[in-house]
Amino acid sequence: MNRVSMRLPAWRRVLALLLLLAAGGALAQSVPIVVERLDRDLPDAAAAQLVAGAWDADFVAEPYAAITPSPRHGRWYRIYLAEDWRSSRPPVLAIADPHGLALRAYLPPDYAPVERSLYERDDATGFTRHALVFMLPALLSAQAPIYLHVAPERAVPRAITVTDVTQARIADLVRARLDVLFPAIQLATVLVMLSFVLALRERVYVYFVAGVLLLVLYECYAFGIGYELWPLKLLAPLGARAAWLSASLAGLMLIEFSRHFLELPRGATRLDRVLAALRWPLLAWAVCAALPALSPGWWIEVALALTLLLMAPLLIGAGLLAWLRGGRSGGYYLGAWVPGLLFVIVRTLQLLLHWPLPAWLEFALPAAFAFASLVLSFGLADSTLSIRYERDVANRLADHDALTGVLNRRAILARLRAAFLHARAARAPLALLFLDLDHFKRINDSYGHRAGDQCLRAVIAPIAGELRLGDALGRYGGEEFLVVLPGADAPNAQLIAERIRHRVERMPLLVSGTRISLTVSIGVAALDAEVATPEMLVERADAALYRSKANGRNVVTMHSGRAAV
Repeated sequence: MNRVSMRLPAWRRVLALLLLLAAGGALAQSVPIVVERLDRDLPDAAAAQLVAGAWDADFVAEPYAAITPSPRHGRWYRIYLAEDWRSSRPPVLAIADPHGLALRAYLPPDYAPVERSLYERDDATGFTRHALVFMLPALLSAQAPIYLHVAPERAVPRAITVTDVTQARIADLVRARLDVLFPAIQLATVLVMLSFVLALRERVYVYFVAGVLLLVLYECYAFGIGYELWPLKLLAPLGARAAWLSASLAGLMLIEFSRHFLELPRGATRLDRVLAALRWPLLAWAVCAALPALSPGWWIEVALALTLLLMAPLLIGAGLLAWLRGGRSGGYYLGAWVPGLLFVIVRTLQLLLHWPLPAWLEFALPAAFAFASLVLSFGLADSTLSIRYERDVANRLADHDALTGVLNRRAILARLRAAFLHARAARAPLALLFLDLDHFKRINDSYGHRAGDQCLRAVIAPIAGELRLGDALGRYGGEEFLVVLPGADAPNAQLIAERIRHRVERMPLLVSGTRISLTVSIGVAALDAEVATPEMLVERADAALYRSKANGRNVVTMHSGRAAV
């Protein structure tokens, strides 16, 4: 056992071994390999001597098939096959979790140096960037070593596998499909939410769309495809900083979305202030990632991981608090973000504790983000429906009489004006009924205003029962009502009015155990060439109503020219 591995606790060695097995599991049926490490950095001029065997005695065996960079200096690794390669297909050497790695490989048989990096890779292997891949000779023997020089980087073990090229391409194809699947789901939700942004212009939808787009950007750089797609590859010179930049801004947008979606400024002011304060370090890490001159080290990743590790439990607590207060948004938020935020915690712990990156975690985080985008889309749609319902209720309250539920004076006159203009334009008939409850003051004086209100509510049903689709009923004031009858001429309107009068007269009405006889007087006016305005039609119907009152009440009177005024 080498000196470094002896200093590691047993539980950490076992955990690292399990995670490395998971990390290398995607490239199935890899052959056994031996990995040895030279824990010193040699100048480039000594590389030829090292490949010739000058330092073979100084290499020590690693406990598992992985390379672990040193953050202080470069390291050399020597890799052997445990046995000669016997497949008819050539072998492929793959190193997982390539973020931050800069490798120089010396491969048999000629041992010419080959440079590999996730950010500046220019080779013809045809593999995705989930791993750094080296094509090996088809007749590779166990005595032919492979030398790797690893530049200084965070000390996270990276799994090494050797498989035949067909198996490697099949596994890489699966990963390539997953690279597209999860961002595509998120972008589909973005397209849906963009329609809400344009229609409603609410900030919460803007934060959601921006957050999802930044998460997709992060995933593109995490998968490596962002470094080869235009225009995303414009940030390729930033290297790993491109992922840090997008992750920082995505976290900032997630905080803003959460604060507004869960209404934290109104319901949880202290928690809202804490989350609002976390925006500033995230913005600072984004600026440092975008400007390498401000921060030459990789400490940004550590600072970002610590910030996200603090942010994730706070967001879960915010969603739980909103849910416990009875908010539907809190339920949607918890259902959407708890899996993703838990995976964020695991991912940050993996970075901070220098654990190997398992293959399941590499795709679990994007899958959780895609799931969150779908659920939150339903949540935002539900919130929109609630807002629309509240708006409809407000509009109804604004247009309807609070006591009787029919249209109020402003609304019924607006309906009359619209019907008048349409009738004039289409040369169609139009009629208006003006109704008044008989002896209503006597009812109020004898039985009280509560009985009068009951009478006003009771008379609505027999009136509405005689109306057609498209007719409008409204309370004009006090015990007076207007009925707008589009398409009805004078005889039809008079017939409808008679049926209403008859139904009201025969309507049983009990108030505090006492039967009240209720009747209604009606004036009818129809549109003709002499009616120039809707107000004139109301005046004619009112005049006809006055005649009904004068003729003994419980009467329908048709306006028949100027004599009726």
